[in-house]
Amino acid sequence: MTGLVGRLAAAVLAIVFVVAAGAKLRDPLATRSTLVGFGLPGPRLLAVVLPVTEGATALLLLVNPRTGGPCAVALLAAFTTLITGRLLAGHHDACGCFGAWSSRPLSWRDIARNLILIGLGVTSTLG
Repeated sequence: MTGLVGRLAAAVLAIVFVVAAGAKLRDPLATRSTLVGFGLPGPRLLAVVLPVTEGATALLLLVNPRTGGPCAVALLAAFTTLITGRLLAGHHDACGCFGAWSSRPLSWRDIARNLILIGLGVTSTLG
C-alpha cells in the first residue's frame, strides 16, 4: 500500500511539473519577462533551462520516484525560497509558476501550494 501512495504522489507531482514546463515553453517571451522581473541572472538561458529541468524532474518522478522525489523537493524548495524572498521584500508581481496561466500577483498562497507539493515529493521519496 505504501508503494502505491508514493507512486500516486509522484504521478500527481509529475503532472504539476509537466503543466508548469509546458506553459513556460508555450510562451518563452512571457517566461523570460517573468524571470527578468524576479531579477534572476541569464533570463534568456533560464527560460529554456527551467522548463527543461521541470520536464526532466517529471520524467524522473515517473521512472524512479525515490530519486525524482528529492529532485522535486529541491526544485520546489528553491522556488519557495525565491517567492518568500520576493514577498518579504514587498514584491507582488506575477508568479509565472505556470507560465501565462499564473498571472495573478504573488501571495502566501503560493507558499502554501509549494509546501503541499513538497509534501508530495517527500511522500514519493518515502513511498
